[in-house]
Amino acid sequence: MAQELSITVLGAASCTPEAGRETASFCINGRLLVDTGWNVVARLTACGIDPLEIRDVLVTHCHHDHYMGIVSLLFAQGLRQSGTSEKLPLSVFGPAGEVGRVVTDAWRFLQTDRYPHLEVPVEIGDVVPGDELDLEGLRVLAARALHNVPSLHYRVTSAGGAAVTFSGDTPYSPGLVELARGSELLIHEASHGPNSTRAVADAAHSGAPDAAHIAAEAGVGRLGLVHLSQRAAEDALAAARAIFAETFLPIEGEVLRPGTIASREV
Repeated sequence: MAQELSITVLGAASCTPEAGRETASFCINGRLLVDTGWNVVARLTACGIDPLEIRDVLVTHCHHDHYMGIVSLLFAQGLRQSGTSEKLPLSVFGPAGEVGRVVTDAWRFLQTDRYPHLEVPVEIGDVVPGDELDLEGLRVLAARALHNVPSLHYRVTSAGGAAVTFSGDTPYSPGLVELARGSELLIHEASHGPNSTRAVADAAHSGAPDAAHIAAEAGVGRLGLVHLSQRAAEDALAAARAIFAETFLPIEGEVLRPGTIASREV
């Protein structure tokens, strides 16, 4: 049996989440983040995860709703380690030439020139499509997403072979079909709810039918729709299930494991 992956859903909402919700962001095995939403520290804490345990961050792309939480993460880790002689390093990976600016600007916002005790060692990982990373015992493969800024899809595979693929923001992407092939779980955006964007020139996002076609063509086990508004969720779910029956709506705060739809931590 494949070794289990544990994916905590920190957020599943659109870029401007409704009250009490958070935009799409995830924590794998309590150590690895995929995007950070608006305030990742509050979400980690609410889910029972110590922000100091986060060692690596994967950023799909550098639009604000996917990286803003880096500021709170750096602040929390720096504050917790203030006065310690050896601070734990944090690695932040994302599209090459993009993610370094985000971290630099985060430090500037935190005024580390005035408050140097807040600084923690950060390694910037410039990722290009085709790169393979070994993070926290997990194999991460990156592929190009078709967004309107440099963007990446990620496939994360455990040592035992269990795999989850994250679309990030993208319209229908043939490259994602290949990356996700055979994954137990595909977490895919559905910003346009029940409406497909495949006929839209220069589309930057997907609808649920586009995500469902990716899931069916890639032969994944299950499809989780995220990055959509609550008011569109049920219609989006119905549209996706008409194409790919094993579709569900991840619930913020729950834990997903390959081979199950949702196993809630209590």
